[in-house]
Amino acid sequence: MSYSLLTIFFLVTSGNNINPIGVQELIVVGLEYAYVEKFDNSQIYFDKIIKLYPENPAGYFFKAALLQVKMMDECHYNNEKEYLELMKRTITEAERILEQEENLWAKFYLGSSYTYRAVYEGFKNNYFETFTLGVKGGRMLQDIVKEDSTFYDAYLGAGSFEYFWARAARYLPLLKLIGGDVEEALRKLHVAAEKSLYSGPTTQNSLVFICGEEGQYDRATAIADNLLRQYPESKTFLWSKANLEYKKKNYSLAVNLYTDLFKRYDELNKKNYSNLAQCKLLIGKCYYELKEKEKAKEALKDVIYYKKYSDQYPHIEGYSREAYGLLSRLL
Repeated sequence: MSYSLLTIFFLVTSGNNINPIGVQELIVVGLEYAYVEKFDNSQIYFDKIIKLYPENPAGYFFKAALLQVKMMDECHYNNEKEYLELMKRTITEAERILEQEENLWAKFYLGSSYTYRAVYEGFKNNYFETFTLGVKGGRMLQDIVKEDSTFYDAYLGAGSFEYFWARAARYLPLLKLIGGDVEEALRKLHVAAEKSLYSGPTTQNSLVFICGEEGQYDRATAIADNLLRQYPESKTFLWSKANLEYKKKNYSLAVNLYTDLFKRYDELNKKNYSNLAQCKLLIGKCYYELKEKEKAKEALKDVIYYKKYSDQYPHIEGYSREAYGLLSRLL
């Protein structure tokens, strides 16, 4: 991994950086492995930060974030205990630094720990925790941007918080939420995508979803295609592309992308039946929309076959119910 002199100067001087260059390089390399789901390789670099810099919140935060992505990708909570301990340690170390000095990087790790936890709780359908943690962390990250407009890594959390606040105000009027500006949220996210140290690809992936939700399909498609050019092995970014094409009602392309994902999961030595079932469900839904009834039935029956693994992978229950519902319309 190479850096220009300008980049190194920026890393050293930006935002009272508590991370020496060695930490920054380990973070960047670890993230590159994470983007293509090489979780064990990625963890080596974050463990090294923890070993060399035990009082730095960075190692604990990025290892926790990695475990979160791994659990969400593999559709289980097997690493939850370690994940929560790492997030707790992140908060402890960040707060210790903030007791001694006003440090934006410590505040960044503190706020980000709450926003990542919010996403994780949402994955588990714990929506009250998602809301409270998201508000707490999102406001911290917004405060960082107000304090230093060049602290670009905070723009991902600040922009995401502003967007989902605006969405909630738009679609959940009973909550009587005020504020939130979709265009400003998108502006912040584009800044993070272009200028952040660590959040670029993650922000771009968020933009694929958000631009798709806002009907900005050309922009979303361009970002998704660019991510896959950079990381052709990434299942995470391929999911985003496939879901975008489905949202665009481009079912012929979507079914090919979901089929590609199914093949990638099916080639793994350790099968993840939740991902296989989800892919088959989406393949079935595409064929249903394309009026190809026999292919739709075949895919949906495959979903129900995976129901026997639902004790290990609880999400399969929901996939099976949806498959039964679609099959009833086809019979």
